[in-house]
Amino acid sequence: MNWFDSSFISFLNYPAGRSWILDNAVRAVSSTHLTGEVLLMAYWWVWFHQGSEASKNRTRETVVASLIAVFVAVSLSMLLAPAFPSYGRPIHADALPRLPFGVSPETTHIHAAFPSHHALVAFVLVTGLLIVSRPIGLAAAIYAIVLVGVPPVYIGLHYPTDILGGALLGTAVAGVLNMSPVRNLVGGRAVAFATHQPAVFYGLAFMVTLQLATLFDDAVPFAHMLVEMLRGLQPHALAGS
Repeated sequence: MNWFDSSFISFLNYPAGRSWILDNAVRAVSSTHLTGEVLLMAYWWVWFHQGSEASKNRTRETVVASLIAVFVAVSLSMLLAPAFPSYGRPIHADALPRLPFGVSPETTHIHAAFPSHHALVAFVLVTGLLIVSRPIGLAAAIYAIVLVGVPPVYIGLHYPTDILGGALLGTAVAGVLNMSPVRNLVGGRAVAFATHQPAVFYGLAFMVTLQLATLFDDAVPFAHMLVEMLRGLQPHALAGS
């Protein structure tokens, strides 16, 4: 383990195993979707925030581009997964100085954890908010660091570099999609569609933000089911041919 991870784990994990209340509070924060929901609530707020027509359109284009950036960033992280460092989680490597109450290596995921997808999504959203409003963005960044970045390190689900890697990748992708030509292209059409077809747009926007807030908890099992169905159909298709 490198000095960066070792130093931060030792510092953040120091209170662990001393207070049942604190450990369970951190576990609850780590496992809840409320952290993402609060960031997306801020997106809905800035979308409807009053201002000049030009300012409102620019804000809405940024919101759309940033939400699209979440899908791009997650897809990119999956495509690049073979090139990322392949290591597990601190709790399985005896990297925690103290084990928090209620945390067990036997009940923790063992698959690779770099980069952290929670941090990835959070910092895409934070970057979009920073572009829209510096004060809101800074508040969102502090919120994401404290409530998205710290708890997984505290309980041994992620190394600090997992969090940092997700944050940097998310920020980079959000920054690229919010460059003026790209933002105007992808965001301008969506804003125009929202004006002309509000019922359809806001229905879709609700579903998209719900899935982002829950990190695709509903969509992923459905996607897995479709993949298994397609795999099951392949032998029948081959037999028919």
